[in-house]
Amino acid sequence: MSPARSWPVGQCPICLGWGERRQSTSCAACAKWRRAFPGQRACLRCGRVSHVSGDGLCRPCLQIIRTDDPQWVFSPVPGRPVQLALLLQGVRLPRASSLLLPANRKDKRLRETLGDVVPAQQKWQWLARKPALQALSPHLVDPAQTVLFEVRRDWRCITVGALDQLPALTAAAEALVGEFNQQARLRGWNPASRNNGTKTLRILLAWIGADAPIREADIRALSGRPGTTVRRMLQFLGERGMIIPGPARQGTAVQRTIQQRIQALPETIAGELRQWVKVARGEGRRAHRELPFSTIRSYLNCFYPVLTAWSERVTSLREITRDDIHAALDERPPVTARNLLPALRSLFRALKQERIIFRDPTRAVTLPAMRRLPVPIPADQLRGLIDRAENPMAKLIVALIAIHGLGKKETTRLLLDDLSLSTGHLIVRRSTGRHTVYLDQLTHTLAISWLRERHRRWPLTASRHLLVTGQTAAADADPPIALTVLDAIFQKLGLNPSTLRQDRILD
Repeated sequence: MSPARSWPVGQCPICLGWGERRQSTSCAACAKWRRAFPGQRACLRCGRVSHVSGDGLCRPCLQIIRTDDPQWVFSPVPGRPVQLALLLQGVRLPRASSLLLPANRKDKRLRETLGDVVPAQQKWQWLARKPALQALSPHLVDPAQTVLFEVRRDWRCITVGALDQLPALTAAAEALVGEFNQQARLRGWNPASRNNGTKTLRILLAWIGADAPIREADIRALSGRPGTTVRRMLQFLGERGMIIPGPARQGTAVQRTIQQRIQALPETIAGELRQWVKVARGEGRRAHRELPFSTIRSYLNCFYPVLTAWSERVTSLREITRDDIHAALDERPPVTARNLLPALRSLFRALKQERIIFRDPTRAVTLPAMRRLPVPIPADQLRGLIDRAENPMAKLIVALIAIHGLGKKETTRLLLDDLSLSTGHLIVRRSTGRHTVYLDQLTHTLAISWLRERHRRWPLTASRHLLVTGQTAAADADPPIALTVLDAIFQKLGLNPSTLRQDRILD
């Protein structure tokens, strides 16, 4: 029999008990527990078994000690859990003790004798550290300081670890952040959206301040940084008149798209296209009904490849002849050619009206008529169509199109006041007048289900539309849902909404 081996006396780093330490790592009970559960330890504060830091504390306890309860180590309160608890069943650390030992305890005198333990106040001093108070941004200290030159801001230097190093907020900025948080809670935003919005506003006001309007370009420059929300900031600050609009962002997105495409062409042809846009908007020599910018963009997208090819050999649209029109139509498939010809007619008729060209080359140019016979949708694709929709809004949209034959655009523009559940009627506003839809029992049930879901998710939304999303519910401009929302719903079902409506009408 081998002689009993004596182990050095010391404090166990896990349970803080004093006694023999095996292999200078832990006591016998703790060694057994660590072999059973490698890589995990019990937190010295809450006793929760998890991965702990080198100081023996889990991540939640570190957060609590650093922020909410920094004096926990130094000022123990009777009844406060300062010893190990909630350990695994069958594994007990018998010599667990408080981090702060009584003055008359023998273990404390032994520690002082050994001289290898740092006093508690010094050892745990880092837990009570407070973040250093940051000063105001230098340009906010002196409001009379003017701008030397304009430059585009680059927010990429504000990384995740640099958020706590931002300059302090002024009193006006603090009030604005508080107002934003209150508005976000009233509108029912989820915590992630509120945090991203507060973070975005905090970055802006820390460097720019809240005493003067902020340039729109500076706000949009934050879009490249993850975890920020530019759209909500533009809406919040715009309501308070704190935004200086950027010249490059004037007009709607469709107008900016038209301007960008026209600027890419040679100057002479670009000037002629600008005249065409003015005529299409009813600003020409003769007054007529104006076209919406969406139609102008569609026409421009149709003949833009043709103009690009013509610009390589001509300097003005005056040089285009009827042969060029026929050649452009013959080079394209019949479907594309039938879309191209009305666009070219609109362009050259406007230039002829403004006396920019002498003759209209599209005059008397025709295409043979095309007849398309609709193909019915197979019955297996229609079977269980509503049940396959994901959420209450998708089910209602499918029912309105598949059962009642509504179009895409008029479905997105349905108003909440036009739905009457008591009478089972739905008013559809069309250019030709109002159309009444008599709801069947299934559509009536789906409408009730969607209204409950709508009220549950956005109880404080001011949107007048029947169908809303997370984007439109919070927008003050009260826009309808995008057509791409309907396309995404039917794409998952393997159908097209226009094709489904046409099949149901013919059926």
